[in-house]
Amino acid sequence: MQTCKRCHVQIRGDKRVCPLCGSPLSGTPEKSPFPILKKRIFTRLLILRTALFLMIAVLIILPVMQYFAGRPLPWVPLAMISAVIGFADISFTLYYRNNALKTIHVQLYLGIFVCLIVDKFTGWHRWSVTWAVPAIFLGLIAGTILTGLILRAALQDFVLYILLDTLLSAVQILFLCLGWNTNPVFAVCSIVAEILFFLGILIFRWRDFKSASERYFNV
Repeated sequence: MQTCKRCHVQIRGDKRVCPLCGSPLSGTPEKSPFPILKKRIFTRLLILRTALFLMIAVLIILPVMQYFAGRPLPWVPLAMISAVIGFADISFTLYYRNNALKTIHVQLYLGIFVCLIVDKFTGWHRWSVTWAVPAIFLGLIAGTILTGLILRAALQDFVLYILLDTLLSAVQILFLCLGWNTNPVFAVCSIVAEILFFLGILIFRWRDFKSASERYFNV
């Protein structure tokens, strides 16, 4: 232990001078009683700023490349949209990092948007509305239930996510009305399956749905 001859106090840890008077210390230093925390190399703010910088760089560099090319580059708009979506994806993931259900939903909703954009910029073969979107909505239901079971959550903790997925799956009806989906069997089966599943929850687990509604909507 170190000692200050002027203040006549003992100083724990490893100090160069007395914290009271600034005089040199004598004695043998000892390890600090307080743990030394390692500095984080990558913080959330640093990751977010890096992603923002990269997105802005892509949005600036790609139009310049197209200008010097002297002709439209068909992949440039897709790359620019992908940069924006990537930044949004990272932002949402960092924000909802402690909520697995919200993270999964944000990721898959962005996945739906990405599938539509990629399909549009690659010739609009409509594979997105025919197969990808119905599969993602079915995957949302299955993923929500599986995540709830893994987290050992009660049904009332994630039943509203199932309601949201069921309501949003109705957007596929719009695709059918617009004539985008020329092979509607899978989409119709997806919508019907989600509606029946949620009706089953309402009939057999009404109390859980009511409890969740009272908690989040104060009804």
